[in-house]
Amino acid sequence: MPHSLPLKILQIGAGSMGSRRLRDLSRRQDVTLGLYDERPDRRKRAEDRFGVRTFKTFREALLWKPAALIISTPPGAKGDYIDLAFRRRLHHFGEADIWTYGAASRAARAPGLVSAPSASLLYLPVIQGLKRLVREHLGSVLSYHLALGTYMPDWHCDEGKEYYARHRDTNPAREMICFELTWLNAVFSPPVEVAGHLQKFGNLPGRIEDTWSLALRLRDGGTGQVSSTMACPKNFLRGCCFGSEALVAWDVQTGEVNLQIQGEEAGRTYQFGASGAVLEAAYATEISTFVDAVLGRAKWPQSYALSQQSTATLAAAEKSFATGRWIKVDPRAEPGRSPPGQARAR
Repeated sequence: MPHSLPLKILQIGAGSMGSRRLRDLSRRQDVTLGLYDERPDRRKRAEDRFGVRTFKTFREALLWKPAALIISTPPGAKGDYIDLAFRRRLHHFGEADIWTYGAASRAARAPGLVSAPSASLLYLPVIQGLKRLVREHLGSVLSYHLALGTYMPDWHCDEGKEYYARHRDTNPAREMICFELTWLNAVFSPPVEVAGHLQKFGNLPGRIEDTWSLALRLRDGGTGQVSSTMACPKNFLRGCCFGSEALVAWDVQTGEVNLQIQGEEAGRTYQFGASGAVLEAAYATEISTFVDAVLGRAKWPQSYALSQQSTATLAAAEKSFATGRWIKVDPRAEPGRSPPGQARAR
């Protein structure tokens, strides 16, 4: 249905991602922004930086009558907002999460409603370039491998123990599996069967697993290997894929992709821009695409059904760890609230 301009958008949460969304959308002339955040310091900062109207309570925010919600709460804290958005037929965008809250089936029954799970990495030039090269040159996928390393203590170290990454249920090693599978599934096809392992190998304090490792059998043929750790003091996000006609290797951080094609002596190198230089532009394009989709000017590329392919894969991997068996991916499944078992030191 058409919307009068400017479009009223309620931003829920003004942490790191919420502040990004406010910054990027405050540059548009066709939207009016409001912010709901319980913390007065965040409301004051948003008022000073972006001149937005803020609300102390969610009830006050709803009385403002927004047409769309941007849900920038931590993983595990979006369900009630998504439920309300469907009940009130409010367009909504949700940041990356470990769970999808049954949104896939509800979105299928809500034609005309833009229900948009985040797909940030799909907007990175290096991922777009990699997808094109795989389609044009790789042939059949034999096997892909992705290794991700990050260091949890560096994640918003000023936030303290309340920050979601400090907790077992929503730690980065677990969360990033879903985050990376969003684009890996789009490039190489989603898994249909998974074997997984999770454990604490490093020396971070607390009884929290620091490493997830997945072996995948892909829907369109071939296999995948994905590992995610949060205990390495250096960031790392690289991968490679072996195909029937070529080999491709990539580094998301540097934006470089190397392609070696059968019959060519020299490889080809492509530079799509280091993530530090292009990431903020990707976030801006992502959230503007959501607004344009609400206004009928664009199509949102990531459905909740596609997003649930990632969360269901994590659920299968964790079930595999608990049972010691390969597990078929049930697209309706969600991960448990907590990982199975208890963190074990090596």
